[in-house]
Amino acid sequence: MRFLRLTLAFLALTTAAAVAQSLEFTDTPYAAPAFSATYPVPDKDKPGITYSSQNVTLKSGATAVMHNYALGIHNDTDAFLIIYCDANLQGDKAGLDTMLDGAVATLENVKAGPKTDATFSGLPARAVWATSTHTSGQNTYNRTMYERIAVQGARVWQALVICDRTTNCTEADANRFFNSIKIR
Repeated sequence: MRFLRLTLAFLALTTAAAVAQSLEFTDTPYAAPAFSATYPVPDKDKPGITYSSQNVTLKSGATAVMHNYALGIHNDTDAFLIIYCDANLQGDKAGLDTMLDGAVATLENVKAGPKTDATFSGLPARAVWATSTHTSGQNTYNRTMYERIAVQGARVWQALVICDRTTNCTEADANRFFNSIKIR
């Protein structure tokens, strides 16, 4: 009987330790032309951080380039992104909240948390988290998205972390990533 109790106690401890486990981050920050940030260690069979850019048309009719630095891990069920664009948008609390609402609106079956004040590389920012359920083919994904957004002059900065609830990606991992971002 004592062996059974010890086994159950050990199982409970290892389960608690697994729940508290977080992602492993790289030792060296990724250096992009406009920022640096410490991303999680990429999957062994994936290329790591990818850069893409695209022209976007602003409400004013002007065109701007949106820069996207993304890392997908755990077979792309988790994602860490930094996006910036020279868009000259309204950077007050109402303007930032409107941009947060736009990002949250792209999720399926979303339940958003409250918007809060935050920082983004020392800049005043707004933050939100949201949960969503997304179905792709036969698979259903339950995700939590963490987002921060800030305006620096004419440049809009956005950082997102999307965590699938089946992986060990946590809010602490999102905050570690957000707090590592250094705008040049």
